Amino acid sequence: MSFDSAAYLLFLPAAVLLYWLCPHRGRWAVLLCASVLFYGSWSGPLTGLLLAEAGAAWLAGLFMARWNRSALRRLVLGLALAVCFGLLGYFKYFNFLAGSVSALLGGAWDAWDIILPVGCSFYTFQAASYVIDVYRGRMEPERHPGYFTLYLAFFPQLVAGPIERAGDLLPQLRRERRLGREDVEDGLRLLLSGFFRKVVVADFCGTFVTAAYSAPEPDGSAVFLGTLLFALQIYCDFAGYSEIAAGSARLLGVRLMRNFDQPYLARGFRDFWRRWHISLGRWFTHYVYVPLGGSRKGLGRQLCAVLAVFALSGLWHGAEWSFVVWGLLHGAFFAAELLLRRAGAGPARSKAGQGLAVALTFACVSFGWIFFRADSLGHAAFLLGRLFSPWDGAAGLACLGLTLTDGLRLTLILALLPAVEQVGWGKGRPQDMTLVYFFLAVALSWLIRLDNGGAGTFIYFQF
Repeated sequence: MSFDSAAYLLFLPAAVLLYWLCPHRGRWAVLLCASVLFYGSWSGPLTGLLLAEAGAAWLAGLFMARWNRSALRRLVLGLALAVCFGLLGYFKYFNFLAGSVSALLGGAWDAWDIILPVGCSFYTFQAASYVIDVYRGRMEPERHPGYFTLYLAFFPQLVAGPIERAGDLLPQLRRERRLGREDVEDGLRLLLSGFFRKVVVADFCGTFVTAAYSAPEPDGSAVFLGTLLFALQIYCDFAGYSEIAAGSARLLGVRLMRNFDQPYLARGFRDFWRRWHISLGRWFTHYVYVPLGGSRKGLGRQLCAVLAVFALSGLWHGAEWSFVVWGLLHGAFFAAELLLRRAGAGPARSKAGQGLAVALTFACVSFGWIFFRADSLGHAAFLLGRLFSPWDGAAGLACLGLTLTDGLRLTLILALLPAVEQVGWGKGRPQDMTLVYFFLAVALSWLIRLDNGGAGTFIYFQF
């Protein structure tokens, strides 16, 4: 049941209506049942894996609260993390690791038929953050198994985030609320913006990206244009999902964190990662970067921590060496920026300098997207070779199948995006027209969806 499906457009109003009609003491059960139903439509029997991980993390929190001896607490923490990351490692990385080892030994690995549960990387990180926070004494354990399972399974952010910390989400799920006009207006605006980004922008661009990246001999200009369109596609695809998630949650009286904040206006890589996939960056900062020493134990230790974080971030995105290279490339850019700042090269102050910083950051990020979008490291190397070969603009446009009409539509989309930014998270927009805008956007989305022959799933569902 994808967000951009007719089933979800029926499921969401039904879930919201049942939730608000139910007395407060039973609302958690309504939401939990809705969340299990939602997840079951994706993974069916693998719903048991989600419930088992929730049970393990919940029990670990209770045991750590009962046992004051540090050795026992560390043992429980270790067992809980072993369960969480062990399951993730098996389902997501077993074939990758076995294949890599076999290749090093000169053999070939016959991959096992392992199905990756949808959202496994996201709810595993939430479970892990909970047990670590309880271990550190930053929060009291949740004693109600239903509320804790709902924290992991909450359907708006279950399959692709944002990755919420228990201290932020659990109190909201417990709190007695009344549906207010602001919740409805803001929820619908976020849904409007999210649907527009996903169906009108991301799915439209995805057709040309696939053509460029799947061509047997793409022209360098096709790789260039395809990469720029992929930069737009992946941003609008994931930011669109995050806004639909936030809008759906807001209709239930829950505020999810903002996961994207105009990342392509970033003036450097530190700024970029404060704006892109904010919840993942926060998770790695709190649970990997800081424990590794962060900026507290010298420059050398800090650089190693930066590279470790970005290598793990790349691996988190996919069990393929091209993702690891993508992560290390961002780590190298981040480290280079850090060294330049340490050498006294501060941020640009003039408008021209700031504009140049934005353009340079976007260029480097877009270059990295080649490794992210490629099927493998070898495919990425092939695309880079084509990119730096002589260009034929006409051949590039023919490879993408980009017509004059498509170009005009793309121009219109780019012109509308700044307004979409304001509709979703901005303030001061006309309130009374929100519902009208919402239905117009859904109608437009479905028209363009039919024109494109159907939409694809969200990119981050595979992670």
